[in-house]
Amino acid sequence: MFDKLFEPIQIRGMELRNRVVMSAMGTHESAESEDGKSVTDKLIAYHVARAKGGNGLNTVEVTSVDAPSAPFGFLSIAEDKYIPEFKKLNDAVHEAGGKTCIQLWQGGLAVASDQMAQILVPNDLPLSPQYTVPAITNERLLDIIDKFGQAAKRAVEAGFDCLEFHCAHNYLPHSMLSGGINHRSDEWGGSFENRKKFPLECIKSIRANMPIDMPLFMRVDCHDDMLDGGLTIEEVIEFCKDAKECGVDVLNISRGNILTAATLYEVAPVDIENGFNVEDAARIRKETGMLTMPCGRINTPEFAEKILEDDKADLVVMARAQLADANFCNKAKAGKVNQIRYCIGCNQGCYDSFCASLYNPAIKHITCMRNPGLLEEETLGLKPGSVSKKVVILGGGIAGMEAALDLKETGNTPILFEK
Repeated sequence: MFDKLFEPIQIRGMELRNRVVMSAMGTHESAESEDGKSVTDKLIAYHVARAKGGNGLNTVEVTSVDAPSAPFGFLSIAEDKYIPEFKKLNDAVHEAGGKTCIQLWQGGLAVASDQMAQILVPNDLPLSPQYTVPAITNERLLDIIDKFGQAAKRAVEAGFDCLEFHCAHNYLPHSMLSGGINHRSDEWGGSFENRKKFPLECIKSIRANMPIDMPLFMRVDCHDDMLDGGLTIEEVIEFCKDAKECGVDVLNISRGNILTAATLYEVAPVDIENGFNVEDAARIRKETGMLTMPCGRINTPEFAEKILEDDKADLVVMARAQLADANFCNKAKAGKVNQIRYCIGCNQGCYDSFCASLYNPAIKHITCMRNPGLLEEETLGLKPGSVSKKVVILGGGIAGMEAALDLKETGNTPILFEK
C-alpha cells in the first residue's frame, strides 16, 4: 500500500528505505542536559522510536554551528565535546534501522531567547532607545562561514548519514539572502549577486568538509511573505541553481519569517491549507532539476502518496505527523490507516509549548495533544507485560477507547463496556 511513498530512493551514497522525512523540529529537550545544549537520553529514545516506526530519515533539530551565538535549549555542534553524544544518537537510530541528518544552523535574531547568546543580523537592529544590536562585521561573516565547515566536519565524525544547511526562516543565511532583510551597502548586500554570496560560501564550506558520497540538503523558503522587497520565487530558483553547483543535492521547501505575521507558515496551524508549499516546490523542482521535498501540513499517507504520484516531489516531509504517532510509517505501510493517530494542526503541544519553554523552566520540552508520551518514550512508553491479561474497561468514551487500544498493543485483551 502507498507504493510511491514507501519506495526506496538513492541520494549519492545514501539509500533511504522510503520517501518519508521527519524534518528538524525544536524540542527544547537539550535544556535538560548539563550545559543546556547537548543530546539527552530522552532525545535519543524519541528518535529511535520514529526509526523503529518506519521513518525514512530522521533530521535532528536546529543545531548551532557557532559557540558565541548558540542559545540555551537548542542543540549545538560548535565544539568537539558534542561529538560523542551525537555519535551515541546516530548509533542508536542506525541500530533501529533508520538514517540520520543534522540541520546546521546559525539562528540570527532567533537566538534572542537567550540573553547570553550573540545576536548576528545583517544590519543595525534597534531593540530599545538605549540599545541597538550592531550589524555583523565582515570578519564575523567570514568566521561564520568557516564555522559551518567545522560543524560539518564534526557531524561527519559523529556518524550522520547526511547534512542539512538551514537557509530559511529569518536565520542568518536567509536574512543575508533576502532583500527584504539585508540592506547592507558593502560586498554582502545590495544586488542579488552580493546577497547570494554569504549562503553560497557557507554551502561551499560545508561541502568541503563532507565525503563526496554524502548528500547535502538545504532548507529554503520558496519566497518571502509579508516582507517588502523580500525574496521572489524566481530569485529562489536562481539561488537554488547556484546552490546545486556548490554541492546541494536536495531542497527542503518551506516558508516563513519571524519579522512579520508570516511566521505562521513555519509551523502552520489547522486553518492553513494542507500541503500549502507543494505547488511552489513542484515549480522549483521543475526549473532547477533538483530533488525536492515540500513541508507544511502533509499529515496523511493518502495525501503524501498523491503528491509523489503527481510527480510534484521526490520526498515528502511528514514531521508533526510523527510527533502524534511514532508508528505512523509502519501503520501506513501495513494499510492500517484507521489506527494512525493523526496530527490535527492544533500547535498547542509542539509550537506553543516550545515557545513557552524558552521563558518558563517548568515546561521541559514539547508535547503533543494526540500523544502524551512524546519525548517520554522510555519513561511512559508502552511495553508488553510478562503476562497477558484480560482487562475490563467501564465506559467507551475517548479515554476508554484509548485505553483499549493501548492494552491491545501491549498484548492484553480489553473488554469494553459502554452504557
